[in-house]
Amino acid sequence: MSGESMVPEGLEWASADDILDMVASVGWNVIRMGYAIQMVDEIYDNGGADVTLLAAMTAALGAANGTRVTNAIVAKNPIWTAQTTRFKLWSDLARIAAAKRILIHPDVHVSKAQWCCSHTDGNAWFKDANFNTTTWRRGLAYVAAWARNHTNVVSMSLRNELRESYAAPALGYNWQTFVSNMSAGADVIFATNPDLLITWSGMQFSEDVSALTTRKNLLTAPCYKCSAIRDALRREPVFFDLASYPWQNKIVFELHLYAGSEDLDTGTCRLIEAGLYRNGFNALGVAPRPAACNVTADCPPPQRLTPVILSEFGHAQDPTLLTDTLTNCLADFTKRYRAGWMAWSLAGSYRVREGRQGFPDTWGLTNDNWTAWRFPQGVEGFWKPWVKGMNITNPT
Repeated sequence: MSGESMVPEGLEWASADDILDMVASVGWNVIRMGYAIQMVDEIYDNGGADVTLLAAMTAALGAANGTRVTNAIVAKNPIWTAQTTRFKLWSDLARIAAAKRILIHPDVHVSKAQWCCSHTDGNAWFKDANFNTTTWRRGLAYVAAWARNHTNVVSMSLRNELRESYAAPALGYNWQTFVSNMSAGADVIFATNPDLLITWSGMQFSEDVSALTTRKNLLTAPCYKCSAIRDALRREPVFFDLASYPWQNKIVFELHLYAGSEDLDTGTCRLIEAGLYRNGFNALGVAPRPAACNVTADCPPPQRLTPVILSEFGHAQDPTLLTDTLTNCLADFTKRYRAGWMAWSLAGSYRVREGRQGFPDTWGLTNDNWTAWRFPQGVEGFWKPWVKGMNITNPT
């Protein structure tokens, strides 16, 4: 994440080179780089000129702290100055990552730059207070065009953790609205940069793409907290047919799962695996089906095989990590089925989060000042063995 500054976190504490060396030392081969559409909006609002590092920090932190943090970033990263622009920073980060054989995955978390995610933040659903769908698509196109210059940017997301908007319940939180908007976003990315893989997240905080992977009627498919389509049974069925789109071979479904899920049972590995299968991992070709599918009776086969990744999960970086049911189950699941994954999150602290500056995060992999791992025993005893168990080959 990059928060209100819209500049990747941690660079005032350590150089980009040192941070990415830490990532590579574990064997991780991709950075999921969260961003806000506002980052692109401000370029258009500024007549095409990108925002400088100093201006970004001052706007987010105030004049005094913004100047202080800018000076710290430049001191740790002398390739930049206070006048270096945001996307120039991105390009340099991509170049440094490429030298370490690390991929960069731009992931649009929000439209208005702020902490993500809630039902009331205005970023929840298409046409929410802070979610202009026209500028969202424009932002996707801008980032897709930027990616053309970076060989290690091979994918980008459509949107992070879509969810019902409590402030605007009339917006139509349902599968049909979901597919219509996400397809339009995929159209824009593919038209701009047809080489990119496009990660397509799910409903309910990216937990569920089941209606898509099983080709259910979008008007009647089960959906947690979805807005009712009262006349659905009187309408012609509507289906998502991935094979009908020009980007059919570019889609990668992505799912998230946390112990705090509102609707999914994360208490046992058997039920976790059945839930993952049902909510979208069936499209990965998981076989045999998880044993608990006989209990849930809700594990339909996929309409077609499609890549699926676990793009977000997380846990406190402390000794409880080693015995946590969900995280250990996810490790077993991804190793068994060779499913790609990304952990939340690298950031041991944030410049500003939910109005507080200098916000430490005990779930962050680094310590507060980004100089070491927060829980070294976890890195050695949990994360490194998990990476090794994936039998991955880093990109060349």
